[in-house]
Amino acid sequence: MNPVKIHVNGPFDRMSAMDSRSKVGSGRGLPRLELRIERLQAIFRFTFAFHAREVRFEIDRGEGFERIFPETFSFHVDRHDPAELILQLDDLLHRTRLLHPNANRRDSRELVRRLLSAAPVYLDDICEGLDADPDLDDRIHLRFHQDVALLAQLFVRFEQTVDFERNRPIRLAGYVLRRRMCRSLEIVMRRRVSRSYLARYIDGEVDPVEASDDPTESGFFHALEGDDPDRVDRLLLRMAERAFYQWVEGICLDEDNQAFEKEDSPFGSREDEILRVVAAAGSASIRRGEDLSPFLRRRDRDCLRLLKKLERWFLRQYDIRHSSAVIQHAAWLEQGKDDARAVLTWHAPINYAVALVVIALPFVGAAFAFDQAPALFGFLCAAEVAVVFALMSWFLLYRFVWSRDLSLFHASVPRIGAGIIVGYAPVFLIDEVWALAGRDVFALGGLVMFLGLVTLLYIYVEVRRRIGDSTEAFGRARGIFLLGVLQAAAIGLVMTSLVGPFMVVRSWAPGNEMEVPLPVLQQDLAPLLGELPRIVGLDPVYAFPSALLLMTFLSFFIGVFLQLLWEELPITEPL
Repeated sequence: MNPVKIHVNGPFDRMSAMDSRSKVGSGRGLPRLELRIERLQAIFRFTFAFHAREVRFEIDRGEGFERIFPETFSFHVDRHDPAELILQLDDLLHRTRLLHPNANRRDSRELVRRLLSAAPVYLDDICEGLDADPDLDDRIHLRFHQDVALLAQLFVRFEQTVDFERNRPIRLAGYVLRRRMCRSLEIVMRRRVSRSYLARYIDGEVDPVEASDDPTESGFFHALEGDDPDRVDRLLLRMAERAFYQWVEGICLDEDNQAFEKEDSPFGSREDEILRVVAAAGSASIRRGEDLSPFLRRRDRDCLRLLKKLERWFLRQYDIRHSSAVIQHAAWLEQGKDDARAVLTWHAPINYAVALVVIALPFVGAAFAFDQAPALFGFLCAAEVAVVFALMSWFLLYRFVWSRDLSLFHASVPRIGAGIIVGYAPVFLIDEVWALAGRDVFALGGLVMFLGLVTLLYIYVEVRRRIGDSTEAFGRARGIFLLGVLQAAAIGLVMTSLVGPFMVVRSWAPGNEMEVPLPVLQQDLAPLLGELPRIVGLDPVYAFPSALLLMTFLSFFIGVFLQLLWEELPITEPL
């Protein structure tokens, strides 16, 4: 069988990665990492022989490849200990004659640096190939990921002990190893940790940290190869939890590391990597509590701290759906509620659109058939105002004052709502704005369309600065826009209903008569559109559709521009 050779001249060779991914799972050869040492005219070869569970170091000095060490390290508990691999790596670094009679300290140091830079991607390529192989036996696949997780941990441990300059290739290699450990341990945990123990871990009934356990690589290795299922549960869950936090909190959420943004990055986008690791295996999206990783469902300080960071990060990505899901999950977790089957979020552009249609339906119906059933449409519009007012009162009096539960408030992106309220402040008590709302529908519609499109444009520009893909950026901008319009319309229904009876008499009454009753004024005013009157409802609750339409978009427009021009924070930044 001819080996698949991966020649690496730099820290990350894309052609080599493509070659290994295409051949590892096909059985066409064993992938090998080869590093050429030009000064010595030698080729160093590193091989993870996963079928034999061996790690091989070989050198070709011009007469063919031969083993560097007399004994080949293997993941067999009765033959070797993980510390032996650390010693072999240390010998490669310090015993220069192992490479070549003419090798010097610089040659060995540079070779080990290149090995540490290239080996993580090499291991990732093998994993991708084997994971995609449908014919691979499940037991072999499980054993393979056990060995890979331990090998990645040993590389990390060795890299931490040597005095290498922390340049970009070395840093990226460390990040790839952290990701590899997280993914492989997740696979092993899913298959080897008992469901009952995992459930008790999530419920906080067990602690995987036990003083008697050996937390070292050697202890982990012997536990996995042993026959004590309780110890396997503890140590495996402990190692997987640590790898999860190191990868998510230490790397993915640290935007200063620039590990995901540059062209030579071995990762996908930062957002894709985060979503992949925080979602439970097999979950395409985060909709219910069970869709989250087990490490985000345990009620402890570490989990709540990480959920808070994820909430802020998703909001800064203008991802309202995932941020609201994380916010609601964290709130229920603190309250001790089981949300495994509960829906975490209703935030989606389609839901915003449906809610806006529901708000508009009584007015649209009145435009076509108000004269046939004025009492019915008056009742529907008054009921709509009353329902919105009741919902706001329920939140303020019950959820806030009584329960002090602000999860709904935070999940609704309060910075948008705050901007809208600020936008309403200068307009809903100004006579000229109410007079403008009394104009004909074409002038009003043109102004509303202009305000809406300009608002959407500036939201898109802000989102586009953060999100690279224009289609995704526009989708998120559209969602924020619809949410803002929905919030502005809901606030406007209540605000205009409260001040409208006073303001319309000042602005719409003929001859500025101040004592005209609203029912009389309603009859005197020309309809807004079709049969839709400008004042509709039942005494004492009225809606003013033209004023509502204008002020919804005007307040949102003002609120967005205040956020963009006087605040350096994203419009979705938590308050």
